[in-house]
Amino acid sequence: MAVDASGHALFTTRPTRGAHSWSRPQRVDAVNTLTGISCPTTRLCVAVDDSGRVLSTAHPTRGARSWSRPRRIDSVQGTDGGNAGLLGISCPTVTLCVAVDGAAAADVLSTTVPRGGAGAWHMVRLGGTLTSVSCPSAGLCVVAGSEHVYSSDPTGGRSSWHFTGGPVGGGVISDLDCPDTTLCVGVGFGDTSPGLAVATALPRGGSRHWKTRDVLASPPPASAELLDAVGCAAQTLCVALDTADDAYTSGNPVKGGWSWDGAIRPKSASQQNAISCAPKLCVVVDSAGVETTGIVHS
Repeated sequence: MAVDASGHALFTTRPTRGAHSWSRPQRVDAVNTLTGISCPTTRLCVAVDDSGRVLSTAHPTRGARSWSRPRRIDSVQGTDGGNAGLLGISCPTVTLCVAVDGAAAADVLSTTVPRGGAGAWHMVRLGGTLTSVSCPSAGLCVVAGSEHVYSSDPTGGRSSWHFTGGPVGGGVISDLDCPDTTLCVGVGFGDTSPGLAVATALPRGGSRHWKTRDVLASPPPASAELLDAVGCAAQTLCVALDTADDAYTSGNPVKGGWSWDGAIRPKSASQQNAISCAPKLCVVVDSAGVETTGIVHS
């Protein structure tokens, strides 16, 4: 499944077959930008938008009519006076979804009834800046932005969340992926580099277990831009993307060793990416409306 800035959702059951395998975009959110989607099974997808609303479907291949009406679960204002909006969502199971918003004080919202009403969601204010969330299991969620924060009880109160610091030297983690409970990798940028990676093999550990690496070579490739997306196919392969569609890979992200693999699409018009990886497959969608599939070879 993928969502876009015009409120459309689209899907494919054969992602390696190219653009023709994708459904026509179906408008499921009439007035807002969809900012994230998570599908723990083929019978549940939950999406969030930039006005703080959530919507879901139990039949993601049946078109727009199968989606619920968007329900507002977050009415917090952003720094510009408008809605802070939801920036991402992760549903590790059909009985847990966790989302983060763009408020200056950073909120985490969770529910054990993803298809319930707005009252089924619970908000916790963490502070700082949040951009992304990844929950590899019902017993572990990690959120990130200016810091990385984890919880073994994501439906608990603020005391259930534990701050573990941020990138060494400062910066912002723009995207985060935890493929399992023993690996979390985030990418972003700081004052000293447009391409930083933070990673840990012990997400429940303290700040000393997180390592910050410079992903870009020195000097960086001429086309290099800010890193904005990361996906891990397994413990031994993570792929990071920058806003120019350049790809960087690592076989051991905790210890570093990132390499530039070139542009996925040379001369891309994209300015934003998202990537999702399974053990044998990575799929990238970008803001130019292009999908790219890569087979992961062991």
